[in-house]
Amino acid sequence: MENGIDHPLLRQLLAYWESRRGNRAMPARRDLDPLDIPGLLRHLILLDVTHDPLRFRVRLYGTEVVDLRGRDLTGRYLYEGEMTAIGEQTRPWNVAVVESRRPHHVTGPYTDISDGRIGTFHRLGLPLSEDGKRVDMLMTGLVREWEGPL
Repeated sequence: MENGIDHPLLRQLLAYWESRRGNRAMPARRDLDPLDIPGLLRHLILLDVTHDPLRFRVRLYGTEVVDLRGRDLTGRYLYEGEMTAIGEQTRPWNVAVVESRRPHHVTGPYTDISDGRIGTFHRLGLPLSEDGKRVDMLMTGLVREWEGPL
């Protein structure tokens, strides 16, 4: 395990983020080029972050994330309306990235709601900032692994 991140795709995402930030606290969205990370795109979520009040709007929901969540949330605001179990779990993680301005990694058990398969999810949230001070976007990698054959 490297940097506490136990999935190779998320280690690759962190290395890409680190290479783009250079000596700054965090890179800006303009520093990223999706062509640099084609193998990761289906695992990515990009969230626009607004402040006062703190809100998260989905700009990109990768195909693997759509499959995992069962729907595409592109263009929607998260955590507005009735809170779901996933929302209750993920909102503190997104808030942690915004407040700390640092990467946030979590791994845990996962049960597929459609067929009950058991697995593990790996999630890495990364802050982006145009001014280098205030987080205005999150780039999150989400990967799942199954405990047996699909």
